[in-house]
Amino acid sequence: MKDYDYSVQAKYYDVLEENPNVEAFNKVLDKLLKKHKVKSVFDITCGTGAQAIYLDKNGHNVTASDFSKEMVAIAQKKYPKIKFKQADMRSANFGKFDAVISIFNAIGHLSKSNFQKAIQNISNNLKTGGLYIFDIFNYDFMKNNFIPYEFIDTCKEVDGIKYVRFNKNKFDKKKQLMTMNQRVYIQGGLDKPQIFKDSWDMQIYSSEQLKNILKKNGFEIVEFLNMDGKKFDRENSLFILTIAKKK
Repeated sequence: MKDYDYSVQAKYYDVLEENPNVEAFNKVLDKLLKKHKVKSVFDITCGTGAQAIYLDKNGHNVTASDFSKEMVAIAQKKYPKIKFKQADMRSANFGKFDAVISIFNAIGHLSKSNFQKAIQNISNNLKTGGLYIFDIFNYDFMKNNFIPYEFIDTCKEVDGIKYVRFNKNKFDKKKQLMTMNQRVYIQGGLDKPQIFKDSWDMQIYSSEQLKNILKKNGFEIVEFLNMDGKKFDRENSLFILTIAKKK
């Protein structure tokens, strides 16, 4: 699996990804952190700052970094209060925190071996008893509910510009590897649209696999949840929101 840095997508990322679910999830995350009395948070895959900015505004002491320098630049422009850093989650090290987060399938960009490297590095950034919170597609759901045909996952108009994104994905159930293929059309009025094509692999896991991987790397599972903060259902939850504690 190649490193994927969102350099092309960065300019349009916020428009394409903005939806009510993001703010709803941020509220869930904030509630979780406060439940566990977390004060310092390291967003190790911050993107354009969706979680980092929200959490900082809600009283957390936030450090943030991302692999993509383009995404970091956008986050910095949006919210100068945080010093956003360009760094790799497999090696970034900025101190000892109460919690480290990596949200919206960030770990899916890592191969299995690199995921283990990232977990070990995340452990180095955590205090004893600190939390690692992340999400990923749920293999037990995807193996029975994968969409094999092309579909539109985003269609919106912002400031007179129309954005449409098509997905045509592939899924290797044996390797638990999903290949994401996207086409994005961006059009102002009736001008000739800009068309961007993108493709990347995403490793996905079952909750049991995550439990075993984390245990081998010095973590214990606190709980698995849905993205809405409700109880995780192994067969029916699209995502696994994992809360793990460093032993």
